Amino acid sequence: GNVRELEHRIKRAVIMADRKVLSTQDLELEDPAGDTPTRPLRDVRDEAERGHILAVLKRCGGNISQAATVLAVSRPTLHELIKKYQIQRGEE
Repeated sequence: GNVRELEHRIKRAVIMADRKVLSTQDLELEDPAGDTPTRPLRDVRDEAERGHILAVLKRCGGNISQAATVLAVSRPTLHELIKKYQIQRGEE
């Protein structure tokens, strides 16, 4: 479980980071001052899911069918997620 959590944090940080070097904030780890992230888990999950969908859509050149296959969801489910996260054409 801990390894899987670390993998997810790293993947999310790589997708969402705006710098080449990841920080403790990108990984949502405690900073040296001892402050911990206080964001609701639902927000973190939604952000990670949106970022992963965007990355897969980009890798698939915007092809919904191919992206749905990679994500192991149906096309209608992917369309619902795209609508939920307000992903626009060309954003991927």
